[in-house]
Amino acid sequence: MLNGLAGKTAVVTGGASGIGLALAEALGARGMNVAIADVEESAIGEAVGQLQSAGVRASGVLADVSDGDAVDRLAEEVIASYGAVHVLCNNAGVAAGGVTWELPEQVWRWVLDVDLWGVINGVRSFVPGFVEQGEGHVVNTASFAGLVASPGMAPYSAAKHAVIGLSASLREDLALAGGQVGVSVLCPSFTRTRMNESGRNWPARLGPPPATGLAPGHPQTRARFLDRMSDAISPELVAEQTVEAILADRFWVVPNPEVRDRYAALAEEVLAAIPDDPSDDTRRPR
Repeated sequence: MLNGLAGKTAVVTGGASGIGLALAEALGARGMNVAIADVEESAIGEAVGQLQSAGVRASGVLADVSDGDAVDRLAEEVIASYGAVHVLCNNAGVAAGGVTWELPEQVWRWVLDVDLWGVINGVRSFVPGFVEQGEGHVVNTASFAGLVASPGMAPYSAAKHAVIGLSASLREDLALAGGQVGVSVLCPSFTRTRMNESGRNWPARLGPPPATGLAPGHPQTRARFLDRMSDAISPELVAEQTVEAILADRFWVVPNPEVRDRYAALAEEVLAAIPDDPSDDTRRPR
């Protein structure tokens, strides 16, 4: 558990907009130095200026989290500037939509590279330093879609399920290591961000943007998406709850109250599939 935040340093990936920028602002308001990483260079400059205007010691780094070498360089640059890192928010993410079996391969690669490998790269680049210095906290942004899947979002849901599993295992590994490094997994549902415009950052390395898959394409999926956006919460609320979880060393951060019934229904479905009597083999395959 971190002994306060003031004067310490946070790194936020995907920090130039949306939940990432809100996290940077909330951590900066607690007296932290903040380094944001993003792939949108112009947005980085605007975000850093906004943070500095609020009195936050802030800087920005152009970095693609899907590139492990780039994340290593990010860690080296931030440590050279601030001396150490104490909070890592693996927040960068993209989303794609479409029917599972119709999505192009490059869409799957893009989403998994950013949403899953971006978290893996962040853990590999920063957590060894946390363990060595004996303190730190990792926040991995997953999604409620990593707990309860939605139609038309298979790559995103697959990545976010994996981030939750990775985060849980990371917490167990750190507990065995015996240090004071905490882990939180952030699982917001609909939030007022530009996630549905992720295609603006389509990487050139994957070739031309595909004709399908960068937005909810199926009419029913699109209608459901727009309907649920009416209940979207603010990034600032998500960020405040996340900072509270860091300070309390709490693992789960699920900021949308309206999802309670959906998760309860899933939990009941899973529990109903577990035999009450361990000796009952009637459900076992023959």
